[in-house]
Amino acid sequence: MNGEPELFSDSTTNCNGTTGSEAISDVIQAKLDTLEKKAVHLRLVLEKDFKAADFKWSLFVAAAFSFRYESCLRPFPPAFMKDGVKDMDELLNVLTDVPALDLFLQQLDDIDNLTNISDIIDLLFYVLVRLKEPSLKTVPAELHSSILGNTNSSAAPQPQYIFQVHNSKTSHTEAKWKDMSKNYRTFYAFHGSRLENIYNMLHFGFHQQTAKNSSLGTGFYLSPDLNITLPHSHGGFGWGASTIGGHLSCVALCEVIDTPDGINYKKPVSDEGDGIIQNSNKISMGSTPDPKLNHYLVMNSDLLRLRYLLVYAKQPTSIRFSTTSVNRNGGGLRQWLTRHKLMSILLGYGLMLATIGFANNQPMNYYYKMLLKKLDLAYGTVKV
Repeated sequence: MNGEPELFSDSTTNCNGTTGSEAISDVIQAKLDTLEKKAVHLRLVLEKDFKAADFKWSLFVAAAFSFRYESCLRPFPPAFMKDGVKDMDELLNVLTDVPALDLFLQQLDDIDNLTNISDIIDLLFYVLVRLKEPSLKTVPAELHSSILGNTNSSAAPQPQYIFQVHNSKTSHTEAKWKDMSKNYRTFYAFHGSRLENIYNMLHFGFHQQTAKNSSLGTGFYLSPDLNITLPHSHGGFGWGASTIGGHLSCVALCEVIDTPDGINYKKPVSDEGDGIIQNSNKISMGSTPDPKLNHYLVMNSDLLRLRYLLVYAKQPTSIRFSTTSVNRNGGGLRQWLTRHKLMSILLGYGLMLATIGFANNQPMNYYYKMLLKKLDLAYGTVKV
């Protein structure tokens, strides 16, 4: 007892009899256990339906890289919310580190490496596992014709992939829709939208506030003719490492409740020029709609349910991202520029202004020419 305070080391014992180093190792072990559980769930999802998982991830990436991410990227991963603000720089930084999913499966075999790719595991787990409602299921190619047979799509370009949108029996929105459809018939029709909008549409359906205004009223345009819908399904870049394709176009096939006051049916302009609205045509479920009808304006979004997603894809490239995770605490100038895009743009703009100013500055030009003359004289002296 010399009156000096005792210094606590890493091995100091706490009130529970556990040393500080042991407590830290317990935290690391708990995190590793959580990562291992997430890895197991991810492996099950990827092995069960790899293409569906790949496509779902591509939809998330397309929404994340959209300049309208505030409306498109919903739901947003809560891990990237900082004080109520979406940290898009950090999210995009993790996105660029995600390898092709087939390579990611191989990384999951290395238990010791899980902590190095923890950010990637957490993000993929959120998108592919935690957001399980609704789920996507790949429709076999031999069943495409039976699905498209419910509409006028025989002469239209056929999609490379069709994914079924499956809702669980406990889904509140699905139960509400089925309750509304009890006394009415239903029919199928196509809806075209930009690729970046599909992620939001998949999880939240059709919202009345996003409906379009027209002379026919406010609502959502659908058509039984795939050829009419395709021009409205603007293609976009999804995920470059996707096995489906980096550039995708997506058409939604919806099931619609046929109510007398919820839908306007528009016929094409006839030879006599009488473009009119028809509300009398009722289409039974599973039947082919009237070929004279080419547009439906659904004014009540509650009448719509997304059933299938038709995907048109360009052939995937052979590019694969690195299988090793990038160290985000280093990486040099290139990674710094990638993480600070706005600052990079400002620095480039400043460099451009400085170059222009230098070129137009007479004194600087004088000293520049004098320097060149001295260098030329020095070079000539050395050469002699």
